[in-house]
Amino acid sequence: YCKILPPFKLSEKIESQSIERLIDFVNDLQQDYVGYVKNARQTVAQIEEKSSNFTDMNSPPEIWHNEILRLKTRVAKLKTQDNLIVFYGSSSIRLWVNIKKDLHPKNVLNFGFGGSSFAWCIHYFKEIFKDVYPQKIVLYGGENDLGEGKSPQEVLADCKTLVSLILHKYPEIDLALISIKPSVEREALLPNIIETNLLLSKYIIGEQNGQFINVFSRMITSDNRPKPELYLSDGLHLNRAGYQIWAGVIKEALGAYQNI
Repeated sequence: YCKILPPFKLSEKIESQSIERLIDFVNDLQQDYVGYVKNARQTVAQIEEKSSNFTDMNSPPEIWHNEILRLKTRVAKLKTQDNLIVFYGSSSIRLWVNIKKDLHPKNVLNFGFGGSSFAWCIHYFKEIFKDVYPQKIVLYGGENDLGEGKSPQEVLADCKTLVSLILHKYPEIDLALISIKPSVEREALLPNIIETNLLLSKYIIGEQNGQFINVFSRMITSDNRPKPELYLSDGLHLNRAGYQIWAGVIKEALGAYQNI
């Protein structure tokens, strides 16, 4: 979320050029800025609440309109679809801005859109993947689903529905699923996250002969607490250190699978 405020000239704010008046103005502006940030966070919280509580699958939130257009544009800009690996899922994928660099030389496409659940990934699958022909699809989902109150069993059921759609369009596709990550913000959900990861791993490996890429174990302390140094200030999304762990685990997993 970004709000651009009206510009101003410093000469309009300060009558004289005295250093004391300039310092006072900067201090006042800093306090105003704190208020701007607070208002922005409140707006984001309202947007997220509307998205998470949205149940009408035939009329998705307006905030995703540009998200989907952006993903379609990425398809049009692809230089090649040879050996293409598509990452599809929620904001942990969406915010991985260095994914191409981190997973080089793999040919990867970021199809993440913020706030999505397995249900929304199902909803948009045919539209987003219309002109895409990947060798492999790597999924990340379930985190927002649990945050919305779904049970591990419901998350598994939605995952199965999405996988069935994928296999219908791409019968020979290689599948991988990234484990649900722990987070400081959702630490209370850790028991459900662990149970869901177990269900998803058994399904993707045992029934689909796919890959389960376990990032969870690298992001948790010995006493089963999320490592706070891996997250942004919201305690939910990953910072650069968090994505470096993801990059190492995922790149190793993709390479090992290819060698097999």
